[in-house]
Formats: sequence, structure tokens, C-alpha cells
Amino acid sequence: MLTTVAAGRVYDYSYCIGMYSQSSTGFWTPQDFVFGENERIYVLSRGVEQLGQRVSKINFDHEFQGQFGSFGGEDGRFMWPRSIDLDQDGRVYVSDEYLNRISVFDAEGAFRYHFGRSGSGEGEMNGPSGLAFDSHDTIWVVDSMNHRVQSFSQIGEFQSGFGQQGAGDGDFEMPWGICIDKNDDIYVSDWGNNRVQKFSPIGELLQTFEESSNGVGSLKGPSGVAVDSDGDVYVTDWGNHRLQIYDADGQYITALVGDAQEPSPWHQTYLAGNPEHLKARRRADMEPEWRFRRPVAVNVDANNRIVVLESARHRLQIYNKLEDYEEHSLNL
Repeated sequence: MLTTVAAGRVYDYSYCIGMYSQSSTGFWTPQDFVFGENERIYVLSRGVEQLGQRVSKINFDHEFQGQFGSFGGEDGRFMWPRSIDLDQDGRVYVSDEYLNRISVFDAEGAFRYHFGRSGSGEGEMNGPSGLAFDSHDTIWVVDSMNHRVQSFSQIGEFQSGFGQQGAGDGDFEMPWGICIDKNDDIYVSDWGNNRVQKFSPIGELLQTFEESSNGVGSLKGPSGVAVDSDGDVYVTDWGNHRLQIYDADGQYITALVGDAQEPSPWHQTYLAGNPEHLKARRRADMEPEWRFRRPVAVNVDANNRIVVLESARHRLQIYNKLEDYEEHSLNL
């Protein structure tokens, strides 16, 4: 087992899920994912041009449970899908940067409705990205090209918003990911400003996560953000191909760079049936495939499993967080 230890915390690598695929058991340039009931994971693939746009339903045991969505502008389809989240009733919400709308599906993928319109006015969107629900089932949308965050009811009624373009405190430059903690505080990946900012529900800046005075914890295009039950903050450092971890006060803890030494069972099955592909991979001058490549999203579940999605390697890497380093050492 591959283990990283820092600041009394233990991060054990477990396994990976996924591979490149235009459909079925695999992902294609995945952008985001969310946990559902009964160990289900919904993974959103962006695809390329007019192929591969979909939501895959899988679980932690590598079981493929189906998919929904396809390329197009009609109801239930996607052009440039970017983010995904669930409300408290298990409905699935997907943002689309090109169509400037949020599409809503039931838990199995049947289309229900969509909302959103293009523009820069109150309640309008330009390149909607990250999605997150608070404890009141209000959906918060990262309105990336309008450099702000807006909140809506489940049916798309505008409620509030904050932010503007800039590099000052509370400003944004093409923000990307978002998450909301147990106190309903809001964390936004400020992609263009290389930082994550934490806000109260009314948009008051509370904390910033970025490079410290001694040079550690630097970010280059942060994409996704998650918070665990202890308040530790996880940021997918898209430009540096790593996961940065901070405590609740913004102090840098450590970084994970990926540990997927073995391919997923899906990939192993594919390679077993396609030996010529395996030979070609061995001949290619490839960088180490166990490392993260373009990590785009991260989530932490109730069991302290840290799951990181890689866009360029089309997979999820899964870690377990343990709290007590001394106790863990005694059990090894």
C-alpha cells in the first residue's frame, strides 16, 4: 500500500477506476463527478467535438450501471458539459458552458427540465461551471465568464450572487470549481488568480488558500475543491498535476501526485484482449502513468475516501484518510 504522511494525517492510496472509452466502461475527458446513494458515482464526460458527452453511472466496485446524455442542444443533451451535482432528492444537475443552462435529470438519467439563459444580467449565465448545493437545497453556480457566483432555487429562480472580475480580495478571474461545507460556507476555485477563496453564504470573504510566505502550497489553475469533515481542504491543482491539501486555516499540509501503479480492472480486461495495444504502450515514450495528469475534480465521502478525477488519464484515483499517524504505524 502506498502511503503519504503529513501533519498527523495518513493518506493511503487504494485503487483506481476508469480508462479511456467513447462509451460504456470508461470515460472520455471527464470533468466532474458526484457521489450518489448506494455507493453510486456519477461521472461527467465532456468528450471531444461531437462524441462522448455523457454521464456514466458506476460504483466503487467497478460496476458499470448505465449512462445517459449525448451530444446536442436538445433537451437532455450536452454540448460542453462541465459540472455535476445532486440535490437532496437525488436529482442530477449538469451545467453546460456552451448552452448556458443547467439540465436536470432523475437519479436514473431521465430528463426532467432545464433552466438558464445567456447574458450577464442578474440570473443570466456565461459559461456556467461548478455546481454545489447547500443545506437548504439552494444550487450555487460558478458563472465563470461573468466572474461571479450565483444561487438559484431547484427550478432556476435567481436568489443571490456575488463576485466580479479582478485580482483583489473576493474578486474572480474565470472561476471553476465550487464546494459547500457543513456550515454552508462556500469555497470557489479561482482558476485565473491561482487560489481558492472561502466565503460566507452572503459573499463575505473568510479565507484564502494559496501559496504561503515560504513558497509551499502554490497553485496553477486550481480546478476543483472539496472539504472533509475535519475542515481540511483539497484542491485539484490542474496546472501542476497534483492535489494540494490545506487545513481549515489555510496552512499547507501536503500534496499528492498520484499513485496508480496498477491499471483499473476495466483497463486490465481491455489490455488482455488487445495485446497489440499493450506493446504499443511499452514502445511509446510516456511519462509515468501512475501520476496525476490534469486533475479536475475532487470529492471526499462520509468514509473519508478522497477521490480525485483526472481528465487526461480518464480515471478516478481513490485514497483513504486516516487521522492518527502513531496508531496507524502500530497497526502496520
